[in-house]
Amino acid sequence: MQSIKPRADKFLPVHCAVLTALLTAVAYAEPELSVSPAIAIRYSTERGKYYQLQVKRDGDWKNVGFAAQGTGRPCAGLYPSGEYRVISPSSEWVMVWADEFDGDDLDFSKWEKEENNYGGGNNERQAYRTDPKYCFVKDGVLNLAVYRDPHTTCDGKTQPYSSARIRTQKRGEWKYGRFEVRAKMPKGQGIWPAVWMLPTESKYGGWAAGGEIDIIESRGSAVHETTGAIHFGGAWPRNTYLSHRYTFPEQDAAEAFHLYTLEWNADEIKWYVDGKLCRTRSKDEWFSEAARKDAHAPFDQPFHLIVNVAVDGRFFEKTDQRADLLPPDAFPQILEVDYIRVYQWAE
Repeated sequence: MQSIKPRADKFLPVHCAVLTALLTAVAYAEPELSVSPAIAIRYSTERGKYYQLQVKRDGDWKNVGFAAQGTGRPCAGLYPSGEYRVISPSSEWVMVWADEFDGDDLDFSKWEKEENNYGGGNNERQAYRTDPKYCFVKDGVLNLAVYRDPHTTCDGKTQPYSSARIRTQKRGEWKYGRFEVRAKMPKGQGIWPAVWMLPTESKYGGWAAGGEIDIIESRGSAVHETTGAIHFGGAWPRNTYLSHRYTFPEQDAAEAFHLYTLEWNADEIKWYVDGKLCRTRSKDEWFSEAARKDAHAPFDQPFHLIVNVAVDGRFFEKTDQRADLLPPDAFPQILEVDYIRVYQWAE
């Protein structure tokens, strides 16, 4: 993937002040403290315009954090001492959110673990559970694991498999953007990994009236291909969808990590795999039963990300795949995600 390089010809004056920490000496021995000066940075913004803070390191300007959209109010913060500037990128994608999964655990400032035992409305056969066994970060990779672990809730509902589902709702949501997912799929029959999006407020009604965008769906052992889709129309059962398939020319979805990309704007939604355009859907192909006069609805609202691995269900209705046919040593079945990055277009 090409790195984001905001245009350096548009930069703003940065007002800096060096702050020095004051320590009071005490009479008894304490561990030595290392104190470094900090820089207070403040700059003005225009509403809707994007700004990227940069620091000079080894003669080059490096981005500090993500690009931020201006609110019309000044932006201020404290940073380690150094030489800084703020640029205003234009006519390009700027990174506004990402999870590289470099830590030791899931970042709960970005993700929420869901718990659900009821098949997701698709007759799925997994219980989504919050135990680290089913969702963990290791060696820079997010792992969502399916085990043949039966789980029963207090109402007596039992599912024969256990897995995980995480989402960014109330932590990260976007109206339009570029979404990149580098991932490697499991390959067991009946195993259904997905990276997808739902509207946070569902302004136009219940599923799928509010819309759904599927960035990746992998159908069990059919890892020679991947699918993408949009769901729209009215609330179930008056909903409809459009889907497509992409066949990998060489290594399949389980043999190697692939880059899955979705670009979404007011007029169209595009899917890419490893930089190759797979499918484009235009606003003329979707509609909202609740807002037929609005050609952009329902895909004109903020959506959040969901990552999960389901088991069996309606996705396999026209196949002979079933997870029960897998041998015991086929588990765990694991979806591996290297990173997820979100960009928005700077005008």
